Amino acid sequence: MSSKTDRRTGASRGAALIGGALLAAITGGAAAVGSTAPAESSDWQYGLMIYGWLPSVNGDIKLPLPRGLGNESVSVSADQILDALQFTVMGSFEARKGDWSLFTDLIYLDLDGSDSKAATFSDGATRTVLDGNLQLTGWVWTFGGGYTVWRSEGSYLDLLAGGRLLALDADLTLTGPGRFQLGRKTADSVDLWDGIVGVTGRAKIDANWFVPYYLDVGAGSSQVTWQAAAGVGYAFRWGDVMLLYRHLQYDQNDDELLQNVSFGGGMLGVNFRF
Repeated sequence: MSSKTDRRTGASRGAALIGGALLAAITGGAAAVGSTAPAESSDWQYGLMIYGWLPSVNGDIKLPLPRGLGNESVSVSADQILDALQFTVMGSFEARKGDWSLFTDLIYLDLDGSDSKAATFSDGATRTVLDGNLQLTGWVWTFGGGYTVWRSEGSYLDLLAGGRLLALDADLTLTGPGRFQLGRKTADSVDLWDGIVGVTGRAKIDANWFVPYYLDVGAGSSQVTWQAAAGVGYAFRWGDVMLLYRHLQYDQNDDELLQNVSFGGGMLGVNFRF
């Protein structure tokens, strides 16, 4: 393989992997999954959940890379996200009165990561052909309301409707040998507003243990987006501790920054009831 081809291949893959590792942390917010077991009461009930979720990612990203490097498919693990994480806040809040509820969920992430790619040239030497740094900030905000259509001894099912915003800003800097690659910068941003409908609730196992679940599907700026979560929880007097598996899917047009991207992984949450 020629040195020119090696440079192009290394640069394209390097940029894509850098972007993929950081994009993996931009995740969809869910309602507080099974957060507050509804009771037949006219008093307001509240739930505040603090959680952590670091999913793995699979899919495509599309940044306007210089020199026609194009875009690549990516597959990135959760530990790469953790290495790039600078600051994050994740939490949700729910207010409930009788059968009606309101909820909001917010995720903010600030990431800064870098990577480099090397290529082997025709003379047998291996050299770095591309260094990349990606700064990425993003918000995921989910909001809506729900209505309890069924309840029985600690179990319940809510229908929900609302919206989700994914706002993402990405700045990529590429450096490498040669005047055409030195200090090249590119940036892109996206704001995806989608309406969602779904269900959420919990199924009681015994006096303390329960199964929380959540499912939504929507569209708008996205062709289709959907999210599902389920797991196991333990109820205390003050609230709940829950361990879940959570999956978020975005299907986009070919000209969007995120294309056919899925996020999935374990989530641990602590919910305070008052």
